[in-house]
Amino acid sequence: MSKLAEHGLVDLKWSEDEDGNIFAEGLQEYEIDTNLEVAIFQGEKCVRVIQAEDMCHAAGIVAAQESVCRWHLKMGATWRGHKINERGWDIGK
Repeated sequence: MSKLAEHGLVDLKWSEDEDGNIFAEGLQEYEIDTNLEVAIFQGEKCVRVIQAEDMCHAAGIVAAQESVCRWHLKMGATWRGHKINERGWDIGK
């Protein structure tokens, strides 16, 4: 595994709609709205919304969340010992 992949800095597909919303697809899906709120989706379910300070911060949040999923996959569980699925999402005990 490359150093980039190890830290979850690969496999993100970025796009933008005509309203200025930014989307990223990786192990999870992300939406950054024009108010710089980063919504994190696991499938259709929004699991968290984080307010960013600027676009660089928002992109960093996305990269960090992908790194968490990659770490889960590497370790085979969350840091709390919860089970994960094939995308590194916490599915509980």
